[in-house]
Amino acid sequence: MMKKIYQITKIKLALIVLLAIASSCNKDKAGNPTDVSKSGLKLTLTEAEFTSTDDPVTKASTNSSSAKPLSITQEIQSGPFSISAELTENTPGTAALKASSGNKAATSLALRGTVQYRIVAYETDGTYIDQAVGNAADASQVFFGDKLIAGNKYTFVVYSVGSTTTAPPAAPTTNLYSAGALFFDFSTYAQDGGDLMYAISKDVTILGNNTPTPLTAPLKHLFTRVNIVIDNSDATGTFGTANYVKGGYLSEVPVQAQWLSPFQDVEIDLSTGATLSSVADNSVAAISNLNATAQTFIVNQLQSSTFAVSLRIPSSQIKIGHDVNAQNVDFNFSNAGSGLKPGYSYTLKLRFNSDRYVNASNATRTATAADARYAVIGGHRWDRYNLGVATTSPATNNPDAVPSNQGLYGNYYQWGRQAAVANAYSGDGAIAGWNTTPAADGVWNNGTAAAPLKAALDPCGTGDRLPSQAEFTRLGNYTRHTSIGTWTAFANNGNGPGLSDFTAAHIMTSRKSSDIKLSFPAAGHRQSTDGAQVLRQSSAVYWLNMAVGGNDRALQGRGFENGGWDTSNYFKRAGYPVRCIQDK
Repeated sequence: MMKKIYQITKIKLALIVLLAIASSCNKDKAGNPTDVSKSGLKLTLTEAEFTSTDDPVTKASTNSSSAKPLSITQEIQSGPFSISAELTENTPGTAALKASSGNKAATSLALRGTVQYRIVAYETDGTYIDQAVGNAADASQVFFGDKLIAGNKYTFVVYSVGSTTTAPPAAPTTNLYSAGALFFDFSTYAQDGGDLMYAISKDVTILGNNTPTPLTAPLKHLFTRVNIVIDNSDATGTFGTANYVKGGYLSEVPVQAQWLSPFQDVEIDLSTGATLSSVADNSVAAISNLNATAQTFIVNQLQSSTFAVSLRIPSSQIKIGHDVNAQNVDFNFSNAGSGLKPGYSYTLKLRFNSDRYVNASNATRTATAADARYAVIGGHRWDRYNLGVATTSPATNNPDAVPSNQGLYGNYYQWGRQAAVANAYSGDGAIAGWNTTPAADGVWNNGTAAAPLKAALDPCGTGDRLPSQAEFTRLGNYTRHTSIGTWTAFANNGNGPGLSDFTAAHIMTSRKSSDIKLSFPAAGHRQSTDGAQVLRQSSAVYWLNMAVGGNDRALQGRGFENGGWDTSNYFKRAGYPVRCIQDK
């Protein structure tokens, strides 16, 4: 009997112990901090490059990486201007955000600066848990330390609009898969504030032991990036061949442009990043001060296969020299059937160029047209012939003949005098009655050096005048310099003998349009003391419209063999050729 009582007692004690253990375990599961991830989630946030492999919703096909990048060029004539726009798809590394020096070939980059982002936590079935705002520059941030259970799996959505000052809008506190829609109302389309980036990470297992669970979240771009730049590079390739690309000038006034394609505010599905709906935003500011420094714009192209980027340059926004665009210029780019793709980056290069051959009415002509007497380079119209050339028709007297010839050399003028004192057929000897009295300062320019004004004694014809030093220097800077014909040394301090032939000329070819050029025969000059010919074939020196001041000298523009050129001065009493510029 006592044995039975002992056994019953023993069993009761065992049951009590078991119940106590079970109670302890249940208590631990409910509140023991070692089972709740107090260390939470720690992000290593990166930003995917804008490249042709960055489709955030559907990965590109394996063949897309070998496809030729999109490149479309349009050219529109607006008054005197040839205005071209080239839209090019940027390939990896060509226009992506700069990687660190140790990660130049990376496909993901550290998120730029103090970009604000939002992270949202869900159960794997989409049940909302919590959300928080982070700063991409703060790598020490830990999220949801008291919300996540060690060993459990969760889904995390991260998104940002690229702003360094404003957090993206809050996510709905609803189930991710049934009501996870979020509307973005953009106030800017700059990269800082308009660049919608998104990432989702599913089935992330939370660590225990006070160790933050690492999560690398490469944010993909849902929109398209367009870099707009004014291309002022020189022409490349060989004119008349497929590799030739015309160059462009910077405008001398700020260029304002307008977006014509509607920008879109958008609602997206947080579970996929897909666009659910959109609203056109008509308050997009004009693009201001376009120049050689690229401006970046983010375009919501709605993941559409027919999306187009449309840009307008209004009239009078481009000024190069005396040339101004007279009409609006509209460009419209789409990649038919594919669209401008989300996550892709494009560069839109605008080129402004008005270099051309014209007649006296400034109408564009071909180089050999009978009335193509003038060449416009950098917006300034220059005569293609020296003053005094008898035949000024390119159809019968080519001003760019190779080699040059006597019929292109024209007249010689003493500075400040309206009448010619010699011509190419006057012979090389001294000229009887040579005037050795210098003209007064100012008789060839009633204005200033910066703002010339044709004077009564200016020998150039109606609508033309002598060029200033600044105008000659501008021409020199905007051209490539070569030479043709037989040259001799610039000897005896500029007083060397002349030669018998007339083949040499200094050539100035537009840097922006290599089919446009001016040829300056190496006419030398007539000696200041007696008018004898010197230095023909060794210098292409031409009078400018300003005296040095206070002495017997005036300014000159000079060209030499092998491309050398400069401005200098010499005695007014000497005779030099003249090349006229349009009087404006």
